[in-house]
Amino acid sequence: MRPRGVVSLAVLMLAGCATTPVPPASLSDTQAMIAPKVIFSVPSPAVLDQTANVTQSIIAHVRGQSFSFDVQIQLTPAELDLAALDGFGRRGLTVAWKANTVTATPAPWLPKFIRPADILADIALVYWPNSALANSLAVTGAVVTESASARRISANGRDVIAIDYGPGEGWKRSAKLRNLAFGYEIDIQSVEIAG
Repeated sequence: MRPRGVVSLAVLMLAGCATTPVPPASLSDTQAMIAPKVIFSVPSPAVLDQTANVTQSIIAHVRGQSFSFDVQIQLTPAELDLAALDGFGRRGLTVAWKANTVTATPAPWLPKFIRPADILADIALVYWPNSALANSLAVTGAVVTESASARRISANGRDVIAIDYGPGEGWKRSAKLRNLAFGYEIDIQSVEIAG
């Protein structure tokens, strides 16, 4: 298993297999391992029941280093399209999730072990409704708790993921995701673009 989600593009290019075990080959295109023995089936974009066009500035912290990149997300209840650019402005990855099918186009320089499901999982953990996450995580025995400014995912009585939110709602607020199981953090600044 590797660090996942929005951070995957930056962290996995740099951290690789040294930080986490390899995920099981049996994972589907919409399943990610978010902690040891915790498989998360990412609920479809339909659970949001919204249309959004979002630009994100991401800073990932891993092993005492920081890396930044930009993400563009276009979302409807039927699909999610994502484009991620590295710090040099190069397109590193595009992901399209339509009709229950995930397709990805990685740049040739992107490591082969980066899984789009890992990126989708981090996005969902931060932005999807609590009830949708709870249903997906219950299968593995993990629990999600939420307050107005925080969300926690716990397994076996211990927090494995902590998310803290800035003021605002939904895509219009900052977020910090800390994967306590795999030892990385993501700072997210989002701007929802009108129209």
